[in-house]
Amino acid sequence: MTKTFSQTGWSKQVAEEKPRASDGQSISKAIAVLRAIADHQGSSLGEIAKATGLARSTVQRMVGALNKEGLVTKNSGHQGVFLGMELARLGAKVNLNARTLLMPLMEELHAQIGDNIDLTALDDGRVIVIEQIASNEDIRVISFVGREHPIHCTANGKAHLAQMPRDEALALLRAKGMPAMTSHSITDPERLLAQVEAFAEFGLFIDREEYGVDACAMSTTLPEIGGRKLAISIAMPTARFKRREEDLKAALLSFRRAVQDRFGPSI
Repeated sequence: MTKTFSQTGWSKQVAEEKPRASDGQSISKAIAVLRAIADHQGSSLGEIAKATGLARSTVQRMVGALNKEGLVTKNSGHQGVFLGMELARLGAKVNLNARTLLMPLMEELHAQIGDNIDLTALDDGRVIVIEQIASNEDIRVISFVGREHPIHCTANGKAHLAQMPRDEALALLRAKGMPAMTSHSITDPERLLAQVEAFAEFGLFIDREEYGVDACAMSTTLPEIGGRKLAISIAMPTARFKRREEDLKAALLSFRRAVQDRFGPSI
């Protein structure tokens, strides 16, 4: 496609720039090189090639281009390639606010499900609601920003336990205690962690009336944002939960994939 511009009685055609397939491939290769360098600062071109699966000549070309932009550097007196200061400058401008970043996706999830959604963070062993969208239903499970969820008997709590080393999770449970909130609450730390480990294989964690009578919830873990361990859950009355359980599983796994696709494994 071309555009025609008229100027003082004459015209010329200017071809519009079109993205080429090779552009995307080059960007992907450059990102792979950056990640390899980030994982092993001071790597040689050969080591980067081995880590990325790219040809050494391709790595050399990518490193040269990235070096010109200040994204990588070859420090004087040191072997290998290092990340450049331009990356630090750009990174400092990123606002790693999980609430702001995830709210658009949470709103899409809420439009699909319509029930209570909690975004929680694990702060010093405490499960804290940092963002929340209330249910549209007349009969609902109620939550609010700033609320602390017990780590041992909530879907979010179980998800956060899965994000911790087992010995650390066990120590936390013993230190905080595991009071029975309902007759369904698990009060033995070993039994709870066995359940958490089984749930972790599927990426979903469930509270079946363990925190409150006639209330159930399902949660999944999310990539870290700004170093914060995050989880998201949907909570609703038991009867509705049983009826929609398969919908919730699909919706939460889809939500997690969307977050991973947009932000990567962590940011």
